[in-house]
Amino acid sequence: MKKFHEKFFYHFYKTLFSVGLRIYYKKITVSGFEKLPLKRPIITASNHPTGLMDVFLASHHIKRQIKFTAAGALFKDKLQAAFLTSVGTIPVYRRKDSPGEQDKNIESFELCFQELESGGAIGFYPEGTSHPEPWINSIKTGTARVALQAEDRNNFELDLSIVPIGINSLYPGKFRGSVFVNIGDPIAVKDHQHAYRQDSVEAVQNLTADIQRGMQLCAFHIQNNSLIKIFEGLKTIGVDEIKLKDTKAKNNLEQIYLITKNLEAKVNNEEDYDSENGTTLKALNSICRDLSDLENQMTEFKITGHPLQGIKTGVQYIGLFLILISGIPIIISAIVANMLPFILSKNVGSKLAGKDLSLIPAARLMMGTVIFLLFYLLLSIILSSFIGILKALILIVFFIIGGYLSLWYWEAFKEFGNIFRKMYLWFKNKDKIKDLIEKRNDFINRINDFLIVNN
Repeated sequence: MKKFHEKFFYHFYKTLFSVGLRIYYKKITVSGFEKLPLKRPIITASNHPTGLMDVFLASHHIKRQIKFTAAGALFKDKLQAAFLTSVGTIPVYRRKDSPGEQDKNIESFELCFQELESGGAIGFYPEGTSHPEPWINSIKTGTARVALQAEDRNNFELDLSIVPIGINSLYPGKFRGSVFVNIGDPIAVKDHQHAYRQDSVEAVQNLTADIQRGMQLCAFHIQNNSLIKIFEGLKTIGVDEIKLKDTKAKNNLEQIYLITKNLEAKVNNEEDYDSENGTTLKALNSICRDLSDLENQMTEFKITGHPLQGIKTGVQYIGLFLILISGIPIIISAIVANMLPFILSKNVGSKLAGKDLSLIPAARLMMGTVIFLLFYLLLSIILSSFIGILKALILIVFFIIGGYLSLWYWEAFKEFGNIFRKMYLWFKNKDKIKDLIEKRNDFINRINDFLIVNN
């Protein structure tokens, strides 16, 4: 009965918040979905850039139920505990936020073992805490210990795998931002059977190192200062013209991920790096110096990407302008109708998250989903009493579609404004823009040369 209860609420919330996710994020892409074992027991090991939102992002694309682990301190709030327990979340008690409660982990680990032995899935965030920086912190040994102990008590016949997952975003938690969920190659726990029999402590450390490497491959993991500067600069400069060998990105975010991985590989490759002359790093540092100057100029002009990118013909502008103008009355009415639940969702979500900034995106998503649902339900009841059920439902559908379209309109108007700014700058400061284009092309060529030479 308990399993049915957990499964029902898990899929109910997953369906509910999946709708919210599609609205909150402009684009969510997934790579490596085919690597996920569908029936065997698995443990997912993910990075943790956006708090509870990472749970929604991971579960959204995995059909089977995942029982995630969460800090025991989160269960102290009764409302929060009720929600977490309803979907089968397993508490893990850490010394730093639950001192003196570590004995409770015996029961928690037992729940993990039972779930894995029944062919289920457990979700871990091995870094322990959420952080938005584009790298993986040193992970804890808990994931490896649970995996090895689960296999050990089943004579290493569980066929358990640990699946690393990278949640990547240029601006973690940003409303209408983009997310790239990257699923890595499963790590077979039984490969560590012999080592575990010989020395369990060393085996745990070795498996932890394997998990760390797997997570670093799936997610942004940039620790070199020059690479961090390039990573930040690419957000402004754009990456469309940067060429990568034998790889094709689906979008801008995935392209930046692949570029940083290629650059990171060149820096870390001992064969390419001359310890005496620092050839690789010298070249990279030189690129960074030029990048800073270029980035400052583009920021001054408030330009992202190619300075002339997006500029269209006069006929195209007239068509786009007419489409935007003709839809304004509809969009304004939809914005007015959706303004109250939008503001409530934002404010209540922020208040619910409290001082924990990492919880704000998920809190706003959850509150937004619930508040909008209740708002439309209440509005339909009120309208139906005046204009009838059918007309009320038509109007509600209009408001919902119009509200979603208003997001597109807002983004289209911003892009339209960006294009006009580029045109204005081109006519007013043609020489400066030409110089900017030349510097940007030079930077792109140097990055391409660096990738080719160090390939």
